[in-house]
Amino acid sequence: MSRRQHFFINERNQTKIYHLMEHKIPRPFFLEPLKITIGNPLNETYYMMKNIVYREKQILALKRDGDQNTIILVEAKIEEGKLTYISMLTDDVLSDVRKILESCIQ
Repeated sequence: MSRRQHFFINERNQTKIYHLMEHKIPRPFFLEPLKITIGNPLNETYYMMKNIVYREKQILALKRDGDQNTIILVEAKIEEGKLTYISMLTDDVLSDVRKILESCIQ
């Protein structure tokens, strides 16, 4: 085998194949739990326990700092890699997301 053939064989073995549909799947933005402070002028601290994507929306499961028994589900708006806004979920989305998260969060 010539040196030129060897180069092409190695080049082929190092080629990566990307599946377009896999890159179109929305992924959770936050991969690990984190602390979020929300509010102005009264700030409240929440702990994000889980981040999922549902209908191309970033959904966060939050627990309030002082109340460990209540989980709040919100939609996160992320712009330029930063969390800019959160809003409560609508009733039609809330029931579906709740079912998905029940098995994840105990």
